[in-house]
Amino acid sequence: MPTKCIVVHMSDDPRHLPRLQLAVDLTARFDGHLNVVYAKQRADFPAGMIGRAASLAHLEDAEEEEHEHVVAIKGEVDEICAGLRSWEWHEEHGAVEKLVGRWAHLSDLLVFEQAPHAHVEDDVILHDSDHMVMSAGSPMLLVPAMWERGPVGNRVMIAWKNGREAIGAVRGALAFLREAEKVFVFTYDSEHFADPPGSDLVDYLGYHGIKAELCGSTEKAGKPILRAVKDNDCDLLVMGAYAHSRLRALFVGGATDYVMRHATVPVLMRH
Repeated sequence: MPTKCIVVHMSDDPRHLPRLQLAVDLTARFDGHLNVVYAKQRADFPAGMIGRAASLAHLEDAEEEEHEHVVAIKGEVDEICAGLRSWEWHEEHGAVEKLVGRWAHLSDLLVFEQAPHAHVEDDVILHDSDHMVMSAGSPMLLVPAMWERGPVGNRVMIAWKNGREAIGAVRGALAFLREAEKVFVFTYDSEHFADPPGSDLVDYLGYHGIKAELCGSTEKAGKPILRAVKDNDCDLLVMGAYAHSRLRALFVGGATDYVMRHATVPVLMRH
Protein backbone atom coordinates (compact mmCIF):
# COMPACT_ATOMS: atom_id res chain seq x y z
CA MET A 1 0.00 0.00 0.00
CA PRO A 2 1.48 3.40 -0.95
CA THR A 3 1.94 6.04 1.74
CA LYS A 4 0.34 9.12 0.18
CA CYS A 5 -1.42 10.90 3.05
CA ILE A 6 0.44 11.58 6.31
CA VAL A 7 -0.86 13.24 9.49
CA VAL A 8 1.43 14.71 12.14
CA HIS A 9 0.29 15.93 15.56
CA MET A 10 1.60 19.35 16.55
CA SER A 11 1.58 20.99 19.98
CA ASP A 12 3.97 23.16 21.95
CA ASP A 13 5.83 20.21 23.48
CA PRO A 14 9.64 20.58 23.51
CA ARG A 15 10.17 17.94 20.79
CA HIS A 16 7.62 19.04 18.19
CA LEU A 17 10.21 20.16 15.62
CA PRO A 18 12.00 16.79 15.10
CA ARG A 19 8.55 15.18 14.77
CA LEU A 20 7.44 17.74 12.20
CA GLN A 21 10.68 17.46 10.26
CA LEU A 22 10.35 13.67 10.10
CA ALA A 23 6.78 13.97 8.80
CA VAL A 24 7.91 16.47 6.17
CA ASP A 25 10.83 14.26 5.12
CA LEU A 26 8.52 11.26 4.71
CA THR A 27 5.91 13.26 2.81
CA ALA A 28 8.57 14.44 0.35
CA ARG A 29 10.05 10.94 0.14
CA PHE A 30 6.72 9.33 -0.77
CA ASP A 31 5.50 12.35 -2.80
CA GLY A 32 2.35 12.63 -0.70
CA HIS A 33 0.18 15.11 1.18
CA LEU A 34 0.77 16.22 4.79
CA ASN A 35 -1.93 17.30 7.25
CA VAL A 36 -0.37 19.19 10.17
CA VAL A 37 -2.91 19.04 13.02
CA TYR A 38 -2.33 21.38 15.95
CA ALA A 39 -4.48 19.84 18.67
CA LYS A 40 -4.33 20.68 22.35
CA GLN A 41 -6.71 20.61 25.31
CA ARG A 42 -8.04 24.05 26.22
CA ALA A 43 -6.89 25.74 29.43
CA ASP A 44 -9.04 24.97 32.49
CA PHE A 45 -9.53 26.58 35.88
CA PRO A 46 -6.63 25.69 38.19
CA ALA A 47 -7.35 23.94 41.46
CA GLY A 48 -7.93 26.45 44.28
CA MET A 49 -8.88 29.35 42.01
CA ILE A 50 -11.51 31.43 43.85
CA GLY A 51 -13.83 34.06 42.44
CA ARG A 52 -15.30 34.68 39.01
CA ALA A 53 -13.01 37.62 38.22
CA ALA A 54 -9.88 35.67 39.16
CA SER A 55 -11.03 32.70 37.08
CA LEU A 56 -11.78 34.78 34.00
CA ALA A 57 -8.47 36.60 34.30
CA HIS A 58 -6.64 33.28 34.45
CA LEU A 59 -8.41 31.97 31.35
CA GLU A 60 -7.76 35.17 29.42
CA ASP A 61 -4.04 35.00 30.27
CA ALA A 62 -3.92 31.31 29.35
CA GLU A 63 -5.69 31.87 26.03
CA GLU A 64 -3.38 34.75 25.14
CA GLU A 65 -0.33 32.65 25.94
CA GLU A 66 -1.74 29.75 23.90
CA HIS A 67 -2.38 32.09 20.96
CA GLU A 68 1.26 33.20 21.07
CA HIS A 69 2.38 29.55 21.06
CA VAL A 70 0.17 28.76 18.07
CA VAL A 71 1.44 31.74 16.08
CA ALA A 72 5.06 30.76 16.78
CA ILE A 73 4.52 27.12 15.84
CA LYS A 74 2.55 28.04 12.71
CA GLY A 75 5.54 30.14 11.63
CA GLU A 76 7.86 27.15 12.12
CA VAL A 77 5.48 24.90 10.18
CA ASP A 78 5.22 27.36 7.28
CA GLU A 79 9.00 27.47 6.99
CA ILE A 80 9.66 23.74 7.27
CA CYS A 81 6.77 22.72 4.96
CA ALA A 82 7.56 25.33 2.32
CA GLY A 83 9.15 22.82 -0.05
CA LEU A 84 6.30 20.29 0.02
CA ARG A 85 4.08 19.83 -3.01
CA SER A 86 0.94 19.49 -0.89
CA TRP A 87 0.24 20.23 2.77
CA GLU A 88 -2.39 21.83 5.03
CA TRP A 89 -2.50 23.33 8.55
CA HIS A 90 -5.41 22.50 10.88
CA GLU A 91 -5.83 24.15 14.28
CA GLU A 92 -8.29 22.78 16.84
CA HIS A 93 -8.67 22.70 20.62
CA GLY A 94 -10.16 19.87 22.65
CA ALA A 95 -9.50 16.18 23.25
CA VAL A 96 -6.35 15.32 21.30
CA GLU A 97 -7.41 11.73 20.61
CA LYS A 98 -10.67 12.78 18.94
CA LEU A 99 -9.29 15.75 17.03
CA VAL A 100 -6.23 13.99 15.62
CA GLY A 101 -8.25 10.81 15.12
CA ARG A 102 -10.57 12.50 12.63
CA TRP A 103 -7.63 13.14 10.32
CA ALA A 104 -5.83 9.87 11.09
CA HIS A 105 -8.84 7.81 9.99
CA LEU A 106 -8.31 9.03 6.43
CA SER A 107 -4.54 8.80 6.35
CA ASP A 108 -1.91 6.20 5.50
CA LEU A 109 0.36 7.11 8.42
CA LEU A 110 0.04 9.06 11.67
CA VAL A 111 3.22 10.59 13.13
CA PHE A 112 2.84 10.96 16.89
CA GLU A 113 5.00 11.66 19.93
CA GLN A 114 6.26 9.19 22.53
CA ALA A 115 4.60 9.39 25.93
CA PRO A 116 6.62 10.98 28.76
CA HIS A 117 8.61 8.60 30.91
CA ALA A 118 9.87 10.85 33.70
CA HIS A 119 7.93 9.34 36.61
CA VAL A 120 7.03 5.85 37.84
CA GLU A 121 3.32 6.47 37.22
CA ASP A 122 4.03 7.09 33.53
CA ASP A 123 4.40 3.32 33.12
CA VAL A 124 0.83 2.60 34.21
CA ILE A 125 -1.34 5.56 33.19
CA LEU A 126 -2.75 5.92 29.68
CA HIS A 127 -1.26 8.65 27.50
CA ASP A 128 -2.44 10.18 24.24
CA SER A 129 -0.13 7.85 22.31
CA ASP A 130 -1.75 4.79 23.93
CA HIS A 131 -5.20 6.02 22.89
CA MET A 132 -4.09 6.97 19.39
CA VAL A 133 -2.48 3.67 18.46
CA MET A 134 -5.73 1.92 19.44
CA SER A 135 -8.12 4.29 17.67
CA ALA A 136 -6.26 5.86 14.74
CA GLY A 137 -7.37 3.33 12.13
CA SER A 138 -4.01 3.80 10.40
CA PRO A 139 -0.44 2.80 11.20
CA MET A 140 1.15 5.10 13.78
CA LEU A 141 4.80 6.12 13.65
CA LEU A 142 5.88 6.76 17.24
CA VAL A 143 8.72 9.29 17.45
CA PRO A 144 10.90 8.87 20.57
CA ALA A 145 11.34 11.92 22.77
CA MET A 146 15.13 11.85 22.48
CA TRP A 147 15.26 11.00 18.77
CA GLU A 148 17.27 13.34 16.57
CA ARG A 149 16.75 13.75 12.84
CA GLY A 150 18.32 10.92 10.89
CA PRO A 151 17.57 8.09 8.45
CA VAL A 152 14.38 6.11 9.03
CA GLY A 153 13.90 2.84 7.22
CA ASN A 154 17.39 1.98 5.97
CA ARG A 155 17.63 -0.96 8.38
CA VAL A 156 14.27 -2.24 9.61
CA MET A 157 13.45 -4.68 12.40
CA ILE A 158 10.03 -6.39 12.33
CA ALA A 159 8.88 -7.80 15.68
CA TRP A 160 6.82 -10.69 14.36
CA LYS A 161 4.04 -12.77 15.82
CA ASN A 162 1.51 -14.24 13.42
CA GLY A 163 -1.58 -12.20 14.26
CA ARG A 164 -3.85 -9.42 13.00
CA GLU A 165 -1.94 -6.59 14.67
CA ALA A 166 1.52 -7.57 13.43
CA ILE A 167 0.53 -8.26 9.83
CA GLY A 168 -1.38 -4.96 9.82
CA ALA A 169 1.81 -3.18 10.86
CA VAL A 170 3.82 -4.98 8.17
CA ARG A 171 1.34 -4.03 5.46
CA GLY A 172 1.40 -0.45 6.69
CA ALA A 173 5.20 -0.48 6.48
CA LEU A 174 5.54 -1.90 2.95
CA ALA A 175 6.53 1.49 1.52
CA PHE A 176 9.46 1.56 3.97
CA LEU A 177 10.33 -2.12 3.55
CA ARG A 178 10.57 -1.90 -0.24
CA GLU A 179 13.22 0.83 0.07
CA ALA A 180 15.14 -0.67 3.01
CA GLU A 181 18.75 -1.76 2.63
CA LYS A 182 18.23 -4.50 5.23
CA VAL A 183 15.14 -6.09 6.80
CA PHE A 184 15.20 -8.33 9.87
CA VAL A 185 12.37 -10.49 11.22
CA PHE A 186 12.56 -10.93 14.99
CA THR A 187 10.62 -13.85 16.50
CA TYR A 188 10.35 -15.80 19.72
CA ASP A 189 11.44 -19.43 19.54
CA SER A 190 8.02 -20.42 20.90
CA GLU A 191 6.27 -19.07 17.75
CA HIS A 192 4.68 -22.23 16.28
CA PHE A 193 3.06 -20.93 13.10
CA ALA A 194 6.14 -21.69 11.01
CA ASP A 195 9.31 -23.73 11.11
CA PRO A 196 11.68 -22.02 11.53
CA PRO A 197 9.76 -19.29 13.38
CA GLY A 198 9.20 -16.25 11.17
CA SER A 199 9.78 -18.05 7.88
CA ASP A 200 6.11 -17.51 6.98
CA LEU A 201 6.66 -13.73 7.06
CA VAL A 202 9.95 -14.03 5.17
CA ASP A 203 8.03 -15.86 2.41
CA TYR A 204 5.27 -13.22 2.41
CA LEU A 205 7.79 -10.40 2.11
CA GLY A 206 9.55 -12.28 -0.68
CA TYR A 207 6.35 -12.19 -2.74
CA HIS A 208 6.61 -8.39 -2.51
CA GLY A 209 10.23 -8.42 -3.64
CA ILE A 210 11.56 -7.80 -0.13
CA LYS A 211 14.42 -9.93 1.17
CA ALA A 212 14.42 -10.45 4.94
CA GLU A 213 16.73 -12.15 7.43
CA LEU A 214 15.59 -14.06 10.52
CA CYS A 215 16.73 -13.37 14.06
CA GLY A 216 15.16 -14.37 17.37
CA SER A 217 15.20 -14.83 21.10
CA THR A 218 13.90 -17.22 23.73
CA GLU A 219 12.83 -14.22 25.84
CA LYS A 220 9.46 -12.52 25.50
CA ALA A 221 8.28 -8.91 26.01
CA GLY A 222 9.91 -5.68 24.93
CA LYS A 223 13.51 -5.79 26.16
CA PRO A 224 14.82 -8.40 23.70
CA ILE A 225 13.09 -6.58 20.82
CA LEU A 226 14.84 -3.31 21.60
CA ARG A 227 18.10 -5.17 22.21
CA ALA A 228 17.84 -6.72 18.72
CA VAL A 229 17.12 -3.29 17.23
CA LYS A 230 20.29 -1.93 18.82
CA ASP A 231 22.48 -4.95 18.04
CA ASN A 232 21.52 -4.83 14.35
CA ASP A 233 21.85 -1.04 14.11
CA CYS A 234 18.24 -0.62 12.95
CA ASP A 235 16.65 2.80 12.52
CA LEU A 236 13.00 1.64 12.36
CA LEU A 237 11.01 -0.95 14.30
CA VAL A 238 7.74 -2.39 12.94
CA MET A 239 5.37 -4.22 15.29
CA GLY A 240 1.75 -4.88 16.18
CA ALA A 241 0.28 -3.06 19.17
CA TYR A 242 -1.73 -4.52 22.05
CA ALA A 243 -2.47 -8.03 20.82
CA HIS A 244 -3.68 -8.55 24.41
CA SER A 245 -5.84 -6.12 26.37
CA ARG A 246 -4.22 -3.03 27.90
CA LEU A 247 -5.40 -4.22 31.35
CA ARG A 248 -3.66 -7.58 30.96
CA ALA A 249 -0.49 -5.85 29.78
CA LEU A 250 -0.60 -3.58 32.81
CA PHE A 251 -0.52 -6.48 35.27
CA VAL A 252 1.65 -9.07 33.51
CA GLY A 253 3.78 -6.79 31.39
CA GLY A 254 3.59 -6.37 27.65
CA ALA A 255 5.90 -5.75 24.70
CA THR A 256 3.77 -2.86 23.44
CA ASP A 257 3.93 -0.86 26.67
CA TYR A 258 7.64 -1.42 27.11
CA VAL A 259 8.55 -0.50 23.55
CA MET A 260 6.31 2.57 23.47
CA ARG A 261 8.01 3.99 26.56
CA HIS A 262 11.61 2.91 26.00
CA ALA A 263 12.17 2.91 22.22
CA THR A 264 14.99 5.14 20.97
CA VAL A 265 14.25 4.73 17.24
CA PRO A 266 10.91 5.43 15.51
CA VAL A 267 8.36 2.61 15.82
CA LEU A 268 5.68 1.91 13.21
CA MET A 269 2.77 0.29 15.06
CA ARG A 270 -0.70 -0.95 14.19
CA HIS A 271 -3.51 -2.25 16.39
